[in-house]
Amino acid sequence: MKEKTTRNKKKTKKIIRTVIFWILIAAFLGWFASLRLKLENNPNTYDYVIPFESRALNEYRTASGKVVMNDIETVSTDVTQKIKKVYFRLGDHVEAGDVLCEFESEDLDKQIESLEKWINDQKSFENLENSSGDAAEAFGRKTLSLNVDNASAAVQAARKLYDDTYNKYSEYYDKCYTTSNEEEAAMYMQMYNQYLSQLEPINDQIRSAQKELDAARESLRKYDESRNDSKQVKELTASNLEEYEKQLEKLKNERENLVVTAPRSGIIADCFAFEGGYAFDGGLFRIGTLGKYKIEAFISDRDILDVKPGMKASFKTALTGADAISAKLVRISDIYSQADKGYAAELEITDESCMDKLRHNVITSAKIYTVDMGVLPAVQYDAVASDDNGNKYVYKAVKKNGSYTAEKVEVETGYESDFYVEVKSDALSDGDLIVGNASEHNEGDLLKVRGAKN
Repeated sequence: MKEKTTRNKKKTKKIIRTVIFWILIAAFLGWFASLRLKLENNPNTYDYVIPFESRALNEYRTASGKVVMNDIETVSTDVTQKIKKVYFRLGDHVEAGDVLCEFESEDLDKQIESLEKWINDQKSFENLENSSGDAAEAFGRKTLSLNVDNASAAVQAARKLYDDTYNKYSEYYDKCYTTSNEEEAAMYMQMYNQYLSQLEPINDQIRSAQKELDAARESLRKYDESRNDSKQVKELTASNLEEYEKQLEKLKNERENLVVTAPRSGIIADCFAFEGGYAFDGGLFRIGTLGKYKIEAFISDRDILDVKPGMKASFKTALTGADAISAKLVRISDIYSQADKGYAAELEITDESCMDKLRHNVITSAKIYTVDMGVLPAVQYDAVASDDNGNKYVYKAVKKNGSYTAEKVEVETGYESDFYVEVKSDALSDGDLIVGNASEHNEGDLLKVRGAKN
């Protein structure tokens, strides 16, 4: 009897444990179902829908640049002397014939005098057929010594030019990165890039001048070793006569052009001249007329082969706001500019109604269109799907009985850009709600549309 009671107690405990287990399972399933229902009814979970409308379908390459006067004229010079005085600055109005700047003449006069003396002495030496050996020897050494002096002066001048250029580069570099004005920063950047681009050519000039100095010193050394050989002296000096005569002519021409005048009336659009400086690549000023502009831009090396003159373009500036202004690419340089990190390009502004809003040297961002299909009805690329037969379709969110459902609409597709696909269908109208991620939906799916009561 006692054993039976014990078995009944164990059986009861087993039943209780089983019941508790299934109660826990049921509670878990109930909790999971409730959680799923909450997730499905989450008011922040919406289907992705986009309005059907016409869009600009194109592909483009970008270019950075600035607005410039379109009748700009560069005032240049061949004078290599230091600038003595600058009479006009950026933004000043000038009349044709006004003196813009003038150059120092003192060093130039000394160079001309030295060269004239050397040439006259050389020609005199060639006529000393009956002179004594001592006279020929003394004159020969004097001539070669003068070569050394001239070459040494050329080295010093080139080194000083380098120092002056580097100092100006440093000055504008500091100004560029300390100013908070974007236009000033762009101007300073342009200036220090110009000075920077001159440093390596001036280094080449120093090396060339040093090479000539070394050659002149070697000629003098050889002469001293064969002091009595007047024939050798003639050979060493005569070869330089023609070159020095050309140099003398060049310096005399510079002396005739020390004063630079304005070739036309207009506004000083760019001023590269400053007192104590030199002319960069001959450029001193740029003169233009207010009210008519074009775009000077630079195209990167990764894009240069994709664009060509005649392509449509557009640009934006801080002055004209968010609207793009129409333009056309009219010129591309074949030479890469290391300073500007690109190929120079010119854009003609075809929308002249914006001219009064533009200003010279304003920074621009431009687009050059490699493909321009115009404005066409289009949807985003993931709104188009294909069935097993290759037919294209989209889903339109249609409101029925207070709820939105997915309605399948077959379409024809056309041009595809990076983001949009041209579609054609008589069943679509402007403003229809097109469902994104079409491949994840089926016809008749209930949809949740943000802002709509479902």
